[in-house]
Amino acid sequence: MAPKTAIVIGGGIAGCSTAYALAQRGLQVTLLERHANLASEASGNPLAMLYPRLSGDNVTSEFALAGYLHSLALFKSLDLSPSDFNTCGMLQLGFNARELARIQKVAAQNHPDHILNYVTQFEASALAGIDIAHDALYFPNAAWVKPQLLCRRLTQHDNISIITLSNVYNILKINNLFEIYVAGNIIVKAEVVVIANANDAQYLCQNLPLNTQTVRGQVSLLNATDTSSNLQTIVCSDGYFSPAVLQQNARHCHCLGATFSATPASSTKQDNLHIDDKDHLANLDKINNISPKLHQALQGNITGGRVSQRCATPDYWPLAGQLLDAAALTANPPRPSAATNSLPWIDGLYMNVAHGSKGFTSAPLCAELLACLICNETLPISGELAGRLNPNRFLLKEMGLKRLAKMG
Repeated sequence: MAPKTAIVIGGGIAGCSTAYALAQRGLQVTLLERHANLASEASGNPLAMLYPRLSGDNVTSEFALAGYLHSLALFKSLDLSPSDFNTCGMLQLGFNARELARIQKVAAQNHPDHILNYVTQFEASALAGIDIAHDALYFPNAAWVKPQLLCRRLTQHDNISIITLSNVYNILKINNLFEIYVAGNIIVKAEVVVIANANDAQYLCQNLPLNTQTVRGQVSLLNATDTSSNLQTIVCSDGYFSPAVLQQNARHCHCLGATFSATPASSTKQDNLHIDDKDHLANLDKINNISPKLHQALQGNITGGRVSQRCATPDYWPLAGQLLDAAALTANPPRPSAATNSLPWIDGLYMNVAHGSKGFTSAPLCAELLACLICNETLPISGELAGRLNPNRFLLKEMGLKRLAKMG
């Protein structure tokens, strides 16, 4: 029998998409967010880009493409305003020898034209509306979205209740129900809990090594010029550059990013959330790989930015699936040949974290995976991919159980 109640901890794209996937299946979901508003941390940038980075015929590319197509279909189904979600397309440039070889390899796989196609420098320029200096892969349905509006839309569901300003410190399971404690008090109970609070997930899983890292990312906002306003698509080189979009300051701005700086997950978050002018300049330099003329024209046009701490793993795969009782597992280690159903799974406890810089591409698909696991439905991805996402994999590998670490 499918459960009827669930709690999701975390109000970013992972938590909101998980709450939505469960609510769509009839579960009554309580979403807990520690801030006053949804999408207040890594999911709260002015714009998020929706596109896959493919490298060839491998499981990483298979997952990236599956996540992209799932998110694209989901976001389209929400009837968001064109000012909040726009499938403007994206050009992924072959701006050096390595990237050119990669995009040529991907193009040779003969994906359908509605997914991607290879375009010359001149075709790329015509699509973009500005001069582009390189051949490119063109993703005609790639999109940008305003994250906070998307998260609010995902959670505007009759089956979802939101409790903000709730920093969860403890989860207990009593008589088949999970009890969530905030400031020492029980605030909600449910049959299922999904941990989706990024870097803070480790605090709720003290015995389970998640091996997550915080990844500092800074995006820059640039006032549009007469020339840059002609840009029609997202353009990616070693970063992304969006078309000019109307922002809260009532200006049309480009979103440019993002820097990438990994630090241990235990680092104090507030130590590194200030805007760094060097990172603004590093972002601006990325435009030189797109169009040297545009790079020159946009000097001095940076008008602001945002810093956030993403959550990532050393192998760059998210942590998504059911959790094991780490203490029970280490106290009674299984044989390497043990069946997965013989392991000490915690019935009803799941995780959806560590999406790095690809959360809007990967988190909704992981949410769908969890909803299928919880409701005993056919999985939306292969068993091999589900195994790669196994949130217990680092502990299992430490115990020498490499086969089990690859199984969801």
